[in-house]
Amino acid sequence: MKKCPICSNEILEGYMETSAIEWIPKHGKSKLIYSKDRANGFRLGKHSFGNMKKQTSYFCTTCNKIIIDCNM
Repeated sequence: MKKCPICSNEILEGYMETSAIEWIPKHGKSKLIYSKDRANGFRLGKHSFGNMKKQTSYFCTTCNKIIIDCNM
């Protein structure tokens, strides 16, 4: 059983189906190509609509938060 890092209640394992997920710092901008330094942003998956991917994630029904596994 996995626990939510915010409230410690049980979280549900699932996935998000998408072609790509990008994380961008608060004052950053999306890029076509990211460096290996993930502090400046990164993309999970390829930026292509025809290449859908199942990205592992966890949902907390108490906090109403989704936690995404960022392993590429």
